[in-house]
Amino acid sequence: MKENSVRAWVIFVALVAVWGSSFLLMKKGITVFAPEQVGAIRIVYAMLFSLLVGMRFLKHLPPQKEWGAYLAVGLLGNGIPYILFPIAVSHIPSGLVGITNSLTPLFTLVFGLLFFGRTMRRKQALGVAVGFAGAALLVGGQATAAEAEPGAWVYVLLAAGSSMCYGVSINFIGFRLSHTHPIALTMWAFVLAGIPAAGFLLSSDFLARATSHPDGLEVLGYLAFLGIVGTAAAIMAFNYLISITSPIFAASTTYLVPGVALMWGLSMGEALHMHHAIGLLTILFGVYLVNSKQKA
Repeated sequence: MKENSVRAWVIFVALVAVWGSSFLLMKKGITVFAPEQVGAIRIVYAMLFSLLVGMRFLKHLPPQKEWGAYLAVGLLGNGIPYILFPIAVSHIPSGLVGITNSLTPLFTLVFGLLFFGRTMRRKQALGVAVGFAGAALLVGGQATAAEAEPGAWVYVLLAAGSSMCYGVSINFIGFRLSHTHPIALTMWAFVLAGIPAAGFLLSSDFLARATSHPDGLEVLGYLAFLGIVGTAAAIMAFNYLISITSPIFAASTTYLVPGVALMWGLSMGEALHMHHAIGLLTILFGVYLVNSKQKA
């Protein structure tokens, strides 16, 4: 199916809206729970929903040779980033975290080139260089911003690390698991990520926080939406988008995710500055170069 098909673009726009709003829900979550707990709650909700939807796939275990790819997708695509993002959001503006998410297409291309046999044109190489220059501008600007807490740039790097994890995971989906049903892929990936997340929650003070805090149940509701709609259902749609288009096209949802995240951040009174805007524009220009087609 062509990339400009109506179905692909409908999924594309829906994912941008949902994922751009996820940073707001994380911000809500850390008002009651520790950032690591917010990530784990999100993963567990997503695992339970994907098990419910994908129950018919439980009797068909993936081939043994593919378990490594499933583990990579589970931990790098559906596990580690969901822990790192709330940690970053608890220390820097959620809009800035959304900006770093726009590095995903660049990491997708770089890891595809290094490990999956993807080729790179000269313009794409330039795009990667420009994109990472924008990321360096974000980190450097955040490190020197007068209002930033000491060491805030570390949390920018954590958010960028999440995008790096996504880049690896997307390549595994596109080059190793593209033949897999999107629901089955999502379910097994979240099972692999959800079991350790559930173990962590049960060993923490999660239940005490949920029952003792006056907003505990309300925030659990927000996180349920984040885990079910913004994670499990969205990942199923994303995996399907990869299967009908390409890893780079699907990863390009992060073009517009920062814009949605920035609007939510500004509505919550977050401070965003000139170096954030310049860094975002530089990254998006780099991503444009990466995705631009070679002239005949």
